[in-house]
Amino acid sequence: MGLYVVPSLKAKGTLIGEAESWAASIGAVFVPRRGQSVEQLRRRYGTEHLLIYTSRGPVIERDEGKHFFSLNMAELRIQQLRKGKPDHLLEAFGADRPVSVLDATCGFGADAIVASFGLPAGSAVTALETVPQMAAVTGWGFSHFVHETCDVTQALRRITLYNQNYRTYLANCQKPYDIIYFDPMFSQPVQASCQFQPVRAIMDHEELTMESLERAMHISKRVVVKGRYLQPLLQVFPSARIMGGRYSRVRYAVLEGKIHG
Repeated sequence: MGLYVVPSLKAKGTLIGEAESWAASIGAVFVPRRGQSVEQLRRRYGTEHLLIYTSRGPVIERDEGKHFFSLNMAELRIQQLRKGKPDHLLEAFGADRPVSVLDATCGFGADAIVASFGLPAGSAVTALETVPQMAAVTGWGFSHFVHETCDVTQALRRITLYNQNYRTYLANCQKPYDIIYFDPMFSQPVQASCQFQPVRAIMDHEELTMESLERAMHISKRVVVKGRYLQPLLQVFPSARIMGGRYSRVRYAVLEGKIHG
């Protein structure tokens, strides 16, 4: 079953037309509202397949709350970059020239946004998101969200997002990347990360396997893995370097890939 896009209850002609056009662009089915409540629509089309199109873009609406596109922590991180302060992810990427990056677990898109903004000019960021609703919302942000500063909007537009599972993508990928990045879901959630609550149940919780890491290393120059508990990875890859802030709750494991030059 695919995605259904329904305009918000108070949507007028322009917004309804925008919703219909966007639904067609992502291959979703546009459904006229006709005064139906969200609960009626959810019963008919299913919670997992429904997107409400509002003036803020598409919204995932679940019992746990609502999720719509925003820069989240990317906003603060970009502000820090403007002040000349380092970003731990960019440090782990270690790029001093234009690079090609694959963000294999895009989610809300914050890391892809920071990478697109902060990497050397000419870099290319490709992002993967396996959950269709999340891919739709984040993809809308990359292609439609307008930030108050042009350079952030331009950074968004430079990201290419695909609704694909990274395991399948990597298995069939013939294109080498300079950097492949993984940010798998934590098995124990960070309680302060309340933005995850509305969509946590539908996100990809499958653990990152050594097979996926080996494949990523085979087609890249560098693999970076974000995590809170990286000891199991270090046991398999003892040469991995651990980077990150001294007081940060997360670290980055950096593994050198098998492509050189």
